[in-house]
Amino acid sequence: MNIDSLDPSIFDQTDRKTWLKLVERALKGKDFQETLVSQTDDGIAIEPLYERRPDYPPLSRKRTDIPWTLTQRMDDPDRDRALRQLDDDLANGASGICIVSPQSASGFGTGTSIDTPAFAQRIADALSGKTISLRLDGFTTDATATLSTALKANPPTAMHLGLDAFSVGDVQADVVESIRRSSEQKVPGTIVNADGRAVHNAGGTEAQELAIMAASLAGHLRLLDAAGLSPQAALAAVSLCLSADQNQFTTMAKIRAARLIFGRIAEACGVSDPKPAHLFVETSYRMLTRLDPETNTLRNTIAVFAAGTSGADEIAVLPHSLAHGIPDPLARRLARNTQTILIAESHLDHVIDPAAGAGGIEALTDALAERAWEIFTGVERNGGLAKVIASGQLAAMVAAACASRITKPIVGSTLFAMKTERPVEILDPPGPVVGGMGLTPLRLDEGVGA
Repeated sequence: MNIDSLDPSIFDQTDRKTWLKLVERALKGKDFQETLVSQTDDGIAIEPLYERRPDYPPLSRKRTDIPWTLTQRMDDPDRDRALRQLDDDLANGASGICIVSPQSASGFGTGTSIDTPAFAQRIADALSGKTISLRLDGFTTDATATLSTALKANPPTAMHLGLDAFSVGDVQADVVESIRRSSEQKVPGTIVNADGRAVHNAGGTEAQELAIMAASLAGHLRLLDAAGLSPQAALAAVSLCLSADQNQFTTMAKIRAARLIFGRIAEACGVSDPKPAHLFVETSYRMLTRLDPETNTLRNTIAVFAAGTSGADEIAVLPHSLAHGIPDPLARRLARNTQTILIAESHLDHVIDPAAGAGGIEALTDALAERAWEIFTGVERNGGLAKVIASGQLAAMVAAACASRITKPIVGSTLFAMKTERPVEILDPPGPVVGGMGLTPLRLDEGVGA
């Protein structure tokens, strides 16, 4: 039996007015808004029922003929261990590697330094002959140049240099020069990051994260223009970077909204039909807990599902034990296999934007894009992202959002907590957690809510 064998005439025709009458009867005097309508952290209403929107086109990743890139972090401060991890990742399913700097706002107490040409060459040798996408996160222009030089003989399939004039602290003149040099070398991939992850991990809302991503995009487009790139080439040189958490539908809507915002900024640059942006998504640090950390694997699974089905081009999973220190090989394997199973067994990569036309997610996507655009234009009116960071306005905005969030119970941590915690295997204690954009990363079990 299939859906086509059902006679549609056996179901009574209905409409929203009829449905509301039935709802009122079921509520028995309770208020509809208070009982059935919830709100996001941005105050966006989520209704219990929506009509389909069949005229909405899908928002897909750049390449739909291949899976998204399964990226594994290289972030162990012990460089020999880091290289062994790299070999293990490459041998067991990773199609992308992200080398994370100790100075990165996404290091969270980890990080591998590229401080000598000799170590850069060891990385290049490990990658030689591999079909791999390489991403750098949080490195200065000097470190990026050092590794790029080592990789010149055998460049990776794609390389995302991750230059960031607003998070790393490089002076903008150095970034412009590095952009000019990289564009001349025709590096396959992207050059700069438009990154909103620091906002999310400091407790900001979805719209705030999108708005700062947009402000970073606008600021970097100006630098790319100063380096002599055309609008089309400048847009192609940017990676959009976001976090994914266990709130499935808001994560899906946020990632889809990022593509709408990118298209709107491209239109403002005079590019009416831009190629899809490269969208890198990392699972949320904010949602990790120290207590009963195995439950973090479930949160990571939902986050990857949401990111993969909403069009991420590249996904990295933070190991479940990261809040305790440098993850051991088992934690890294679980992080890697979270994606492997969803791609190789569930085949989620075969589905192109299943949320397209779904009334609830489309409404949330549009609302998040509009709310983020309001915040973004406010940042631009105040002089751009660099000035908003330097003045403390960004930190104040995120702190206010974090303080107003209603803390939700966390199973295994604040709800049904274990009387005795199981020991957690790590390689080393974490180093100092570094912030970015004047923001400090927080965790879910520290009272910032989900």
